Parts: sequence; structure tokens; C-alpha cells
Amino acid sequence: MDARITPEGDTGEGLQVIVRPNRTLTLRGMTVLFAGLTLVVLTIGIGFTLAGAWPVLPFAGLELALAGAVLYRLFRHADDHDRIMVDRERVTVIRQRGRREWRDEFQRYWTRVTLERGRGWYPSRLKVGSHGRFVVIAAGVNEKERESLSTALGNIISQKRG
Repeated sequence: MDARITPEGDTGEGLQVIVRPNRTLTLRGMTVLFAGLTLVVLTIGIGFTLAGAWPVLPFAGLELALAGAVLYRLFRHADDHDRIMVDRERVTVIRQRGRREWRDEFQRYWTRVTLERGRGWYPSRLKVGSHGRFVVIAAGVNEKERESLSTALGNIISQKRG
């Protein structure tokens, strides 16, 4: 997955970084994909039903229901992102997953960015926080982008401190 790391610029209120996983399938793309899949699966299912193999059609319906559920989940999470805002006093992390949103604030001076390396094939975890309370961010991006984000956030937070 790719991340779009968007520094929104220093607007006087602070600096903002938005991290989004790469979502290449739009709502229209999902609709076209599901319509095409439906056409192919139902054509095959009806063909087998007409040939006397009627049990194929219920399984075709089950396949379409499963594909529809997966596409619906993708649609619900299309706008997932992590927003990190750094101002003079604090670092605010807003994590949005579906309809839920978590907001964590830390004092800027004490905030640390840590990248915990994964063991074996486990991915690393990028954490932001202070005083023993950390939140995991950028879980939906690849290792290289997580490392570059770790470096960039560390630099941004330390520049704002000084």
C-alpha cells in the first residue's frame, strides 16, 4: 500500500500531516466491478441451471453476496486516515476508521515518535505519544513509507520544540 503523506503547511496554527492508504478503487469502480461480476456469475449460474445443475445457482448467489459484502466494507473504509497536527503547545493525533474517530493529544515538548521493528515477518509499528501513552499510526502503509514518516514526524516535532 502506498501512503499519501500530505504536509498541509505551517498555517500559523501549526503543521498538519495526513496519512492515507492508497485506495485506487473509487465508488464508480466498485459499482462497475460488482455489476460485471454479477453479469458473469449469473450468466454461468443460469446456464448450468438450464442444463440441469440447479444447485449451482444458490452458490452463485452466495458468491455475489460475499463479493458485495467485501466491496461494501471497502467503501465504508475508503476515507480512513491518520491526521497528525503539530502546533506550539501540543501534538494532536486523529485516527479515523469508518465512522469512528479517535482523538489523542500530547504535550509537544514530551512527545516522542518511535518505530518498533517487527520480529520476523511482522510489520513495524509507528507510535506517537508521551508519558507511557502511545498511539499506533500509519498501520495501513508499507515499511518504507512508515520509516520515512517516522523520520519526517521526528524532525517536525523536534523543530517545533526548538
